[in-house]
Amino acid sequence: MKMFQTLARTMEPSAVLNIACACGRRVAWTRPEAFSRCGPDTTPPDLRRRLRCGACGRTGQARVWL
Repeated sequence: MKMFQTLARTMEPSAVLNIACACGRRVAWTRPEAFSRCGPDTTPPDLRRRLRCGACGRTGQARVWL
């Protein structure tokens, strides 16, 4: 059985999730903040698809990394 990558499996307790929109806006979420906003079982493709930029309103344009 193959295990999927999720926020809970990839984010260590001190990790920060960095998010950048194509418009240039950047934000950083701590592990608890990312879990409360998206859920610990969210996969990277789901996260990129669901994120909406607070500045320009675009969805699906985010780059996400730890």
